[in-house]
Amino acid sequence: MGLSLSEITFILSAISSTAVIAGAFFIVFQLRQNAKLIEATLAQNRNDAAFNILDRLTQEGTGRRRKQLRDVSTRHVKEGWDGFIGSLEAYEVSGFAYQYELIGQFVREGIVDLDLVTHMLSYLIVSDWLQFRPIADYLNIQFGTKVSPWIHFQWLAEKCRQHLDSPAHDAEAPIIGT
Repeated sequence: MGLSLSEITFILSAISSTAVIAGAFFIVFQLRQNAKLIEATLAQNRNDAAFNILDRLTQEGTGRRRKQLRDVSTRHVKEGWDGFIGSLEAYEVSGFAYQYELIGQFVREGIVDLDLVTHMLSYLIVSDWLQFRPIADYLNIQFGTKVSPWIHFQWLAEKCRQHLDSPAHDAEAPIIGT
């Protein structure tokens, strides 16, 4: 008793439909796995970027450079800005400030987490912005602009200041001497 051609076609059609449905489930599973892998890779890249930033800002010589640039800012605020534009000091100040500018842009783009940066660098960022702000203000006057040349640095400093001023920051700060 053999199967007719129509019965064989029906059976093969059912097997084919089952294979297509199973394939669809496999594709959905594979897409979910790929999404998890991509998210894990992105998280690792964000962490790597944050630690590279921290490493760069704590390298040997960075403290000395920060001090020199702070002295430049203080001197020019007191003595005037004559000869600042185009000087080696101006380029060095800009190069240093652009490190923070890049960090701010990374945070705004979601490449680096704001909470991580504020926990790691908030005092440093706020302190350096307060020192560099007069330079930014001077550059705005000289070039007739209203936006800081380091807008992301300024934004990041403001976010860090908010973090430092928040009650949550007080709650997470260790109490010394207990």
